[in-house]
Amino acid sequence: MTRSLRTVPDSFGAWGRYSAPSNTMRASLVSVLLLVTVTLQAQQRWTLEQCVQLAEERNLTMRNAALDGEFAATSADQAKWDLLPNLNAAGTHGYNYGRVVDRFTNTFATDRVRTNNFFLSSDLSLFEGFRKQNTLRQARLTEDAAMKGHEAARNDIRTQVANAFLNVLALRERARVAQEQIGTTQQQIDRVEQLVDAGRSPRAEVLNLVSQRAQEEFTHTDLLNQLDLARLDLATLMQLTPEEAASFDVMAPGVELLSITEPTQQADAVLAEVLRNNPAYAQAELNVQSAERGISVAQSGSLPSLVFSASAGTGYSGRNVEPIGDPIIGDPTVIGFTGSGEDVFTPTVDFDTRTKAFGTQLDDNLNESLSFTLSVPLFNNMRNRTQVDQARIRKEQAVNQREQRRNALQRDVLSAITAQRSAFRQFESARRATEAAEEALRYAQERFTAGVITAVELNATKNNANRSAADMINARYNYLMAVKSLEILQGLPITL
Repeated sequence: MTRSLRTVPDSFGAWGRYSAPSNTMRASLVSVLLLVTVTLQAQQRWTLEQCVQLAEERNLTMRNAALDGEFAATSADQAKWDLLPNLNAAGTHGYNYGRVVDRFTNTFATDRVRTNNFFLSSDLSLFEGFRKQNTLRQARLTEDAAMKGHEAARNDIRTQVANAFLNVLALRERARVAQEQIGTTQQQIDRVEQLVDAGRSPRAEVLNLVSQRAQEEFTHTDLLNQLDLARLDLATLMQLTPEEAASFDVMAPGVELLSITEPTQQADAVLAEVLRNNPAYAQAELNVQSAERGISVAQSGSLPSLVFSASAGTGYSGRNVEPIGDPIIGDPTVIGFTGSGEDVFTPTVDFDTRTKAFGTQLDDNLNESLSFTLSVPLFNNMRNRTQVDQARIRKEQAVNQREQRRNALQRDVLSAITAQRSAFRQFESARRATEAAEEALRYAQERFTAGVITAVELNATKNNANRSAADMINARYNYLMAVKSLEILQGLPITL
């Protein structure tokens, strides 16, 4: 709807003169402009492209498909990082009680001893039957498949929105035609009432026309109800809020003026194009390739593996002491006897001690290790064979799902082409029937005005014209729905 702002007489003065508005007037103008803006937005009518865009942004299925793609991307990143060596660090702080051998001094301790241990370790897989490499390739294929799944979800919502949008337009056009028919019938009632008042026509003619108008009003009301439901279905697909749905409406640039041409596309050519561009089929193909990599991953479990490990560690003990100061000479003590029975003495030497410094102990107790571990699977309770068999089964399932998707696309293509051709033939038949029915109706109206035929005969002719018009509208929109379905299947932009 086109709106223009009219020139407002100057409360500013006379027309064409300007005087500075007051603060109150300025505030009033701002309020009016805001009200106009809100009204224009509330009455906005949506095109097909806008409906599709909003539905894509808000559709929960598409959001979940996008999250599936993000999840698959993180799995692929993890598979890539798994090719690198890991690095782990650990530290402990504890106390020992009772009789225990201190691991750093190799002496018995009977009192409480504080200990600290620190470790740094790393493992690098040198060979695992190419398990990690195949896992990475499988993860990338799964990521690509998830991205195609997101595109497939977009195509599904596009198809649903396009069909719902065209259904709204078709019902609106039928309702408009029904409203025009009511107006035509009312004009006939007015003319016949004048004839009845003049005594030139029986009262029954008016009653028949009134009955016809009531039937047409019922049809018009039914079409309006269907239109409301169709608009609600479209608003639901677009995830509109109740406030947005209350003022929601659609528009299309002259759908009734679009040319309806005979389809010339061949099913084989269209299907080949669909298989090249359809994301759902591409997703199924990627799932097959991913399942093939899954077989390689499972087979790696039957091959030997070689792992390189490196570690470094150190620790601290409260029992690890060192002497300080000069030695302390004490009284000698008897340590034995000579052959003649004389005592043998030894001097007693003692030291003052202190616990070695924390940093010194970490340097003294530092240890490193390097190792290679070769693992050869001999018997794992048939787990490896079971995993390979299950991987092959998953591949067969993926192949079957790909074929199901291909068959479904072939069915959709054939159905859309058949529907398009059928709708074209129906439209041509309905167009010719409508032209003939409208000519017959004009002739019947002239005869009715001349009093040659009755209102019942006129109503029969009018009902025939109404059916032809409704058939032509339905055929036109069935044709458009089939065209849009083929365009979406082939990955073409959706426009109207």
